[in-house]
Amino acid sequence: MSAFARKNDQIPFIFAGLLGRGYYRERVKVLLINSNRERMPWPALPVGMCTVASGLAAAGHEVEVLDLMFVADPARETLSRVRKCDPDIVGLSIRNIDNCNFEVPYFYLTEIRDQIVRSIRTASSRAKIVVGGSAVNVSPADVFSFLEADYALVGEGEEAMPDFLRALEERTPLSRVRGLLEPGKGSTKALPILDTGRLARGEPPAGRALVHDFAKSSRSEAWNWVDLKQYAAHGSPYSIQTKRGCALKCSYCVYNNIEGHAYRLRDPVEVVDELEEAVKGHGVKAVDFVDSTFNLPLAHARGICEELERRPLNVELSTMGLNPAGVTPELVEAMKRAGFKSVMCTPESASEVTLKTLRKGFQKHAVIRAARALREGNLPTYWFFMLGAPGETMDTVRETLAFCEEHIAPTDMVLFSTGIRVYSGTPLERTCKDMGWFAEDDPLFLPSWFLSPELDLNELYQTLMRAAAVHPNWMTNAETVVSPAMNAMMKGAFRALGWKGPFWKHLPRVFGLANRFGVRQRGLEQHAANLRKVTDVRHYRG
Repeated sequence: MSAFARKNDQIPFIFAGLLGRGYYRERVKVLLINSNRERMPWPALPVGMCTVASGLAAAGHEVEVLDLMFVADPARETLSRVRKCDPDIVGLSIRNIDNCNFEVPYFYLTEIRDQIVRSIRTASSRAKIVVGGSAVNVSPADVFSFLEADYALVGEGEEAMPDFLRALEERTPLSRVRGLLEPGKGSTKALPILDTGRLARGEPPAGRALVHDFAKSSRSEAWNWVDLKQYAAHGSPYSIQTKRGCALKCSYCVYNNIEGHAYRLRDPVEVVDELEEAVKGHGVKAVDFVDSTFNLPLAHARGICEELERRPLNVELSTMGLNPAGVTPELVEAMKRAGFKSVMCTPESASEVTLKTLRKGFQKHAVIRAARALREGNLPTYWFFMLGAPGETMDTVRETLAFCEEHIAPTDMVLFSTGIRVYSGTPLERTCKDMGWFAEDDPLFLPSWFLSPELDLNELYQTLMRAAAVHPNWMTNAETVVSPAMNAMMKGAFRALGWKGPFWKHLPRVFGLANRFGVRQRGLEQHAANLRKVTDVRHYRG
């Protein structure tokens, strides 16, 4: 048995309802597959899938995991493992529908269907395929249909998957299982999405699965399921959630649909307990807090920092979700004392007009305050801005660029994304359809984009190119797309040079050198030439 598989042999039962008449197996056998193979900015640790695995094992099921992140041939590996494991259920974890990058769009699901789902079908005629993960939560019915699965679980898998297996075991109606979609049985009328106030078609009839007491739910115990050392070798930190839910109501964001509005918080002591086990027991050297917003609620973030300061660990801390609304000098100092070495901050704009149309929930002065606190606190920051929201003009774009020039240190990194991915079930969908940007019946499943009609795409990109030429720490979204080989070579070079920390901290030096020799401009010119060929911004597929 794989070193990254666990079995529980305690409770035998007949799984006849699923396996068919006359078939007997003492335990239900589940194979969970991580389908995500995207390695930029680093390979994401499959926390959700590992949490489901831990929940299933605790419930008495036999569980194995297949992680396809680093395999050379996912189709062959899937075929081989399914034949060897002979599972009753294959749970397929889907992280993203697409790369959310207008400049170089890529749709992940075709590869997942053709290489993984169809390999499962070839290897086993009886194993049932259940799809789940954040991509399913974003567009449940469409992902379910496209992937040709037997079932989809919408919501939080550590709650939904054990309930689903229990219903099969006890032969209770599947219609009662929260989060479950069956072929042809999705809702044809719009139903509520958790507590968001948003409505969507194709929702599970019993509603989405939700872990109400997140403080007591299963933990990922990722060290039991995947190779942490292999992830670390590719620059990946250990991922941890301290909460679920997001009280913000950003117009474009799908986090609300995935986790709901209400915050469900973990006790800081319990969070640090998990980190202590990861660091001292499993050699973790870098940790990333992957909450949608680490610093909201602010009191909870302070509690995490205080507990980390009280129990110092020899580990580099970072977070991908720092919201400007909760950034103060006091918080920055608390984070540094706790061990944070870098953060990512997501204002999306520094224009009052654009912040309002994006419904960010804060104003420009909060972005300025956050920038000052981070710069004066000397906490390295990766900044994210989206250009093209409703009401965006070249004047508002220049306002954001001027903010970056004035307030962001040249050693910090800034990413500008052109165009906004529009997902179903978000307020931005309604805005776009009301203004006639999309047809009312457009599902927005395949990459679908909004770019303010007041912007000229070519003028916008040329402006960003000129800015990148004089600001080596500014980059366009097109520059984030590199091959796995180039990604590995770049990170290997950083290690050889002794450059430590997340790879993005070193990009200003790399881009500065590339600018000096004109290499970067040639690459940007090629991207600009590709964008000049775009005839339909709404449905640009590359």
